Amino acid sequence: MHSGSKYLAGHSDALLGVLTASPVTERGRQLAPILKTVQVTAGGVASPWDSWLTLRGMRTLLVRVEQQSKTALALAEFLSNHPYITAVHYPGLPQHPSHEVARSQMSPFGGVLSVELENEPAATAFAAALSTIKRATSLGGTETLIEHRASIEPEERRTSPPGLLRVAVGLEDVDDLIFDMNTALAIAKQVMDEPK
Repeated sequence: MHSGSKYLAGHSDALLGVLTASPVTERGRQLAPILKTVQVTAGGVASPWDSWLTLRGMRTLLVRVEQQSKTALALAEFLSNHPYITAVHYPGLPQHPSHEVARSQMSPFGGVLSVELENEPAATAFAAALSTIKRATSLGGTETLIEHRASIEPEERRTSPPGLLRVAVGLEDVDDLIFDMNTALAIAKQVMDEPK
């Protein structure tokens, strides 16, 4: 199961999912006719427009993911050395607890990372102060997006730390993104240091 709407389409303009079953495994051969029956009876097929958008996106998938991953690593390195950031979660960093596993499975390390600030007010102030990076929930598109996970999770199922932000890296120039983050972190620090 894969979301074609994210990296495959890559432009935040398609709604498409992909479900496959392997013809070379016993389980895949068992699932294939069941999935086909569901598709035929429920009408689960992609629209021609979304299919075209996804095919268009797949033509640039390799170069987009390579660039997004390169930029994500640069952002992770920058943020891991920033005094206002308490943690950076990105498997491309050697200090990440799963770095060796990721190195054996991934090349490159992907375009999504998470950062933590000391608390929710600091995280939301940082996200609000960004100008190049937009606040939205998605990934795999050409624009860099940030979201405060805890605010969108239902309270009874909240698992994200209050200071956690997820960053889905797009195709902007890495220096522009670093400048935006550095400026926003300085603004967030000023907000947090103001007397209440």
